[in-house]
Amino acid sequence: MTEKILLISINQCAIPYPVYPLGMSHVAASLRRYGHEVTLADLRYDDERIELIVRERQPRFIGLSLRNIDDHRIDDTVYFVPVLLAAARRIRRITDAVIVLGGSAYSLFPEELLVGSEADFGIVGEGDEALPRLIALMSMGDELTSVPGLVYRNEGTVRRNQVAAVPGKNILSPYRPDDLFGVYLTDSGTANLQTQRGCPFTCCYCTYPLIEGTRIRMRDPQEVAQEAAVLETQGARYFFIVDSVFNVDNDHVAAVCEAFIRQGVRATWGCFLRPKNIGGELMELMARAGLRHIEFGTDSLCDEVLVAYGKQFTVDDIVTVDNLADSCGVRHAHFLICGGPGETEETLEMSYENSRRLRKTAIFPFVGMRLYPGTALYRHALGEGVISASTDLLQPYFYVTEKLPKERITAILESFHERSPRWVIKDPSPEQQKIIERLRSKNIVGPLWEFLAQ
Repeated sequence: MTEKILLISINQCAIPYPVYPLGMSHVAASLRRYGHEVTLADLRYDDERIELIVRERQPRFIGLSLRNIDDHRIDDTVYFVPVLLAAARRIRRITDAVIVLGGSAYSLFPEELLVGSEADFGIVGEGDEALPRLIALMSMGDELTSVPGLVYRNEGTVRRNQVAAVPGKNILSPYRPDDLFGVYLTDSGTANLQTQRGCPFTCCYCTYPLIEGTRIRMRDPQEVAQEAAVLETQGARYFFIVDSVFNVDNDHVAAVCEAFIRQGVRATWGCFLRPKNIGGELMELMARAGLRHIEFGTDSLCDEVLVAYGKQFTVDDIVTVDNLADSCGVRHAHFLICGGPGETEETLEMSYENSRRLRKTAIFPFVGMRLYPGTALYRHALGEGVISASTDLLQPYFYVTEKLPKERITAILESFHERSPRWVIKDPSPEQQKIIERLRSKNIVGPLWEFLAQ
């Protein structure tokens, strides 16, 4: 039975640039495969007319997708949950459609967000197969206990079904309507693309294994390349591979890059890479396939802290891969998290000294780790007595080691910036923002962070 479905992206964050709601578009593709009529909306652009869209479309089901709880900044934190709750209430006032919550951020606090909203259901994990199944079962009046990851009210309690991962072969290329995709492309100069889901690594703070699972599910490389080619026909000249870590499996990386070359993809691209187990041959292949920017989730440039953070590489690994990127002409940046378990003034200074071993790179240090339930950091914080089991982590809460106050870390990072402008510790200044806007107006694409580290 064909249903009218409206999917709405909630997040309005534009720093460092607006990010197209890719997860929602994957779900939309799956719904369309089942013959449903799907409309996409986005509060970033449609906030003032969302009621009008609901009244015009008259959907039977409305999905609200929340990508982030907050912007992960310890100072002046922007909190997105109130926007979700307000949107759910606004919509409920004008329609009796079934409201379903989803998205990566929703998966971290499913019961709390369902209770706090006027939504009917929520879906933990991937919605590609769960939402079509929910719609089918509701249409037939069947029991909902078989819907993967479904969160629902039952006899005064909130219950959650077991999550089931979507196999890689079942992950469809996303549905990106030209109008919505076009405004994002204009505002950011960057498209996004996913080649796999899941993360097997053990970073102490990370939620990817909680949201996507620890088992890697790879998409067919040729389908990924065909999707990249479609992005080009929609006007994209640059895209970012949003996998938690692109180089989980080097054979997969090579296969995707070779598929890009065979497909004749001319757009350039960037990705998240783990600074380990990348040889010169693979780096050269990625560069030939269009790689122009690497964002390394390095977290620290001190071996002692890397161990405490649950990273599985060393500073020597970081330097080796950094040099490979440089030799292939690929711009690269290292993102650090300062103040986590094991951090001291001495380890911060060691990170600075080791940063001098890196050449043409930008370094983006952030203070504190956003604390989420279910992570190794959560268990560590409980053990330290920093939090209790009753601490409300839906409200932005950041872990900073008691050995080093936040203010002291900030002062140290400011001194690093004074010694080396490659340490970028603030958002772009008005002057830098004007430069970025001029570059965008000249059709310069990509993240442009290399212009901040001058």
